Amino acid sequence: MKKFLAAGVATLFAINLFSTEAIAMEKPKAVKVVQTAGRDALGDFAPEFARYNDDILFGEVWSRNDILSLHDRSIVTICALVGSGVITDALKYHITTAKKNGVTRDEMVEIITQLGFYAGWPKAWAVFPMAKEVYGNDAAQVFDNVGEKITQTAGRKNLGDFSPEFARYNDDILFGEVWSRNNILSLHDRSIVTVSTLVGAGIFTDALKHHLAAAKANGVTKAEMVEIITQLGFYAGWPKAWAVFPMAKEVYK
Repeated sequence: MKKFLAAGVATLFAINLFSTEAIAMEKPKAVKVVQTAGRDALGDFAPEFARYNDDILFGEVWSRNDILSLHDRSIVTICALVGSGVITDALKYHITTAKKNGVTRDEMVEIITQLGFYAGWPKAWAVFPMAKEVYGNDAAQVFDNVGEKITQTAGRKNLGDFSPEFARYNDDILFGEVWSRNNILSLHDRSIVTVSTLVGAGIFTDALKHHLAAAKANGVTKAEMVEIITQLGFYAGWPKAWAVFPMAKEVYK
C-alpha cells in the first residue's frame, strides 16, 4: 500500500513538474529592441529627447514585448498615428515595422478598413497607398469562411427610427461584416485597433468605455491594456493616456 501511495505521489509530482515546465516554456521571452534613430538624428541637437526615444520608448516600452507582443504594439502605434491624423513618413516607417513584426498583408488591409469606420474614410484612403507600397508583393491569403458572426443591435435600438440607414450600416456592415472577419484579424486585435484609434482621435466618451469592456471580453488582459495605454501615451500624447486610465481601471477592477 505504501509503495502504491509513493508511486502515486511521484506520478503526481512528475505531472505537476511537467505542467510547470510547459507553462514556463510557453511564456514568451522579452526581446530587447535596440534603437539608434534618436541619437542619429537628434543626438547633437536634442540629446535628452534622443535618449528618451532610444532608451525609454524603444529600450523599455517596446522591449516589454513579453507582455504586449511586437505585433500588437505595431497595431497600437499605427492606429494611434492614424487616429491623431499623422499620415507622414513616420506612419510609413511603422507600417514597414509592422510587417517585420508579423502583421500580415491581410491583417493590415483589415486594420485600415476598420480605421475607415473609426478614424474616417479620408484617413483610410490616405494610408492605403503606403500599405500597398510596403506589402505590394505579398500575396493575399485565401480564407474558407468569414469567421464568427458578430450580432449587433445597438444601431437599430438607438437610431432605427431616426436614422435607419446609419443603423443598418452600424449593425449589418461594421459589425455584421467588418468585425465578423475575425478569422483574418482576431477580435482581440480588432479591439486593440478600436481603442487605440479612439484614444488617438481624443474620443473619451462612453463609446471608449464600451470598447474597453469589449476588449476585456475579447481577451485583452489587464497587463496588455496597461501596456497599450502606456504606449499610447508616447504615440497619442500623455494627456490622452491619463484620460483613458481611469476608464480602464474601472473596467478591469
